[in-house]
Amino acid sequence: MERSAYEIAAFLGVLEAGCFYVPLDEQMPRERLDRIVRTVNPRFILTDQRNLTAAEGLCPAAEHLIYSRAAAFPGPDRLREESAEDALAYVVFTSGSTGEPKGVSIRESALLDYAATLPVALGFDESLIFGIQSPLYFDAWLKELLGVVVKGATAYLLPRELFVNPVSLIEYINERKINALCWVSSAFSLVSRLRTFYAVVPEHLKLMCFGSEVFPVKQLTAWQKACPDARIFQLYGATECTGMSFYHPVVGPQSPDRPVPVGKPFPGTKLYLLDDEGRLADEGEIVIGGPCVMAGYYKDPVRTAAALIPDPADPEGGQLCYRTGDIGRLDENGDLIFIGRRDQQIKHMGHRVELGEIEAAALSLKGVHEAVCMYVADRQRIDLFYTGPAQPWDLVVGLKVKLPGYMTPNRTEQRSELPHLPNGKIDRRAIEQKEYGK
Repeated sequence: MERSAYEIAAFLGVLEAGCFYVPLDEQMPRERLDRIVRTVNPRFILTDQRNLTAAEGLCPAAEHLIYSRAAAFPGPDRLREESAEDALAYVVFTSGSTGEPKGVSIRESALLDYAATLPVALGFDESLIFGIQSPLYFDAWLKELLGVVVKGATAYLLPRELFVNPVSLIEYINERKINALCWVSSAFSLVSRLRTFYAVVPEHLKLMCFGSEVFPVKQLTAWQKACPDARIFQLYGATECTGMSFYHPVVGPQSPDRPVPVGKPFPGTKLYLLDDEGRLADEGEIVIGGPCVMAGYYKDPVRTAAALIPDPADPEGGQLCYRTGDIGRLDENGDLIFIGRRDQQIKHMGHRVELGEIEAAALSLKGVHEAVCMYVADRQRIDLFYTGPAQPWDLVVGLKVKLPGYMTPNRTEQRSELPHLPNGKIDRRAIEQKEYGK
């Protein structure tokens, strides 16, 4: 279906029917759609009139229901009378390292727990008017939906094309009195780094939540100055754990040399940090437990077994926890600090190096908008690519002040733009293919 309020209503209708939904966006590449449909082998496909022919071509064996007529579908009132304990609510497909999408299966019980904890922790109420940025085939937009259905709030689906012109985006937000934004960090950064606030500022913003990526402090500061009355939260979580699992209220000026904590877990969520040997540690891989954890990857027991482990505090208890692949540590206040991806941790010149730490240092420098580090293992070389007006020599000098010598990039190159995934994150695989032919 097209990205619209009808698509959200369709999701809710599927749940009411006792089924689970798998979101397919009309703008997904056909090859990806084919792979997902082959894996799921759906009984029903809900679509709109505009996409009916395409939907029929995807899976001829399924029954195709046009959304506008679905209410009159002559099937049973509820296909599953009582929700079993392990009944699924949805399956969303994320990118896999092999190129094969992974279907993250989330239980109804996990979604209900999320609905009970997140709106309370972030102070949602009926006065909020959300502007939804995320595509509906990810899980990120669920935060806003929960505010709508649990607290009686309001939401607008922000048109994609507005993000090409941030001034028009903020004007749209102001015209509709949108006062709550839960976006990925890169979307917030895009608005502020293009000096949008010299022309227009959000007039009604009461709540701002960001996550998924590091938010450069200089861009966060720009939003704080433009919206001094807004409550601001840093969020952290994983699709495999029903979205966000940690939150941290951001209050006052933030130091550019200190990462903003991702905070403490939502009630009922467990946090463990494990070293390379699987032992509890002060710094290590972030492992999340509790009712939020996925049921597994859909029809993929091998990757499920690699991602889910017994609860480190109670290995015999039968509860599973999710290995995020992220590295973190606790600060002096007991807040979780996100350091970087485990697969971005390298061994260079005899030292363990977090590429994310180099990227964060680069982003703290004047004139740097985006930054990404790559490690060329066969040449023992760290490459840094960035966008912004700063000259490469400025970064070389600035990073030597902030980082030890073994962490300074061996190659620093300016780019007019960096490729991005649909969720706004930098597309590292595309950079690898372009720069190194991998």
